[in-house]
Amino acid sequence: MKFSATKSTLVYALQIVQKAVSPRNPVPTLSGILFKTGADQLTVSATDLDLTIECTVPVTVHEPGNIVLPARYITELARRLPDVPILIETLTAGSAATISYGQSQSNIHGFPADQYPELPELPEAPALLISQGKLKEVIRQVIFAASTDETRPVFTGALLEIRDGALTLVATDTHRLAWCRLPVQADEIISIIVPGKTFTEMLKITGNSEEEDVTVYVSQSHVFFVTSVMQISSRVIAGKFPPYQQVIPREFSTRIKAVTRELLEATERASLLITEGMPVVHFNLEKDACVLSVHTEAGWIREEMDLQVEGEPLQISFNSRYLCDALRAINSNEVLINMTGPLSAAVIRCPENTQYLSLLLPAQPKPARSE
Repeated sequence: MKFSATKSTLVYALQIVQKAVSPRNPVPTLSGILFKTGADQLTVSATDLDLTIECTVPVTVHEPGNIVLPARYITELARRLPDVPILIETLTAGSAATISYGQSQSNIHGFPADQYPELPELPEAPALLISQGKLKEVIRQVIFAASTDETRPVFTGALLEIRDGALTLVATDTHRLAWCRLPVQADEIISIIVPGKTFTEMLKITGNSEEEDVTVYVSQSHVFFVTSVMQISSRVIAGKFPPYQQVIPREFSTRIKAVTRELLEATERASLLITEGMPVVHFNLEKDACVLSVHTEAGWIREEMDLQVEGEPLQISFNSRYLCDALRAINSNEVLINMTGPLSAAVIRCPENTQYLSLLLPAQPKPARSE
């Protein structure tokens, strides 16, 4: 293998795929990045056997070929190279590469490409075509509610459903839930659970353009997200997603309407004094008035806010971090919060968007210790 590339092109491709490198995997080649050239393009790939990322960029190919180079060394070296043309050439054995830049050279030992695991194969027929911007917005509004508890794998992912001309994404950690529905053009019926890590990496490496599309493919064990320059494939999570529709309240006794930014900033200020064992903010809701407060060993904060409050007065508490996450996911200037009592889940919505909601269970303050 022998090819020439600019520093910026090489660094871009390596930064994209290195997020799937598995540095602690017992299989040595999984700590590397697979380089494959052909037809004046370079494809670099990395996988941890659950998540695979491939990126294809234009280069000048002198001799086609492939090699696996340690991610740690090649990414750091590429980042520190001078901004001059880069020539990468494999040696005869195919397990080392020479990197030439200006009057200098480096040599990195790697692995023959045939030792690299076989990557997932892309299905023939796509399931969905959607703009990168729309897909990222749906993911951003939902994925914060996924769990990080690996002992319950189903809750660490998000349910992705395609049916009845709509894409639905749902995530929950049993304390909160986020749901979003987006009309799409798709005939195939799909219901899979995509790992939260996959969606998190997609948010980092894909673009926001409404003109650039993502093509979604689904096989028996994998889901693929393909753009013009990269392919992200992931194992789906086995198991059955919980019947989330049953936990969404339909009737409410107290409703508030607030400016999203003002409520978020007030909650963030109150969060400054929370302690690890008591991450709770309290709301006292009266007619068109709200008092937000926190009392901890660190001190107390009390803020009065002018909100539109309808229905019955209510005192309710929420986990401050969970509430901030939900408010940050709202993409409108105003937010609606509907409640049915101090022990029932609150439903958070955008006023102008009926196709999105998040649900948040109230926090239970610890009872005061008796003297």
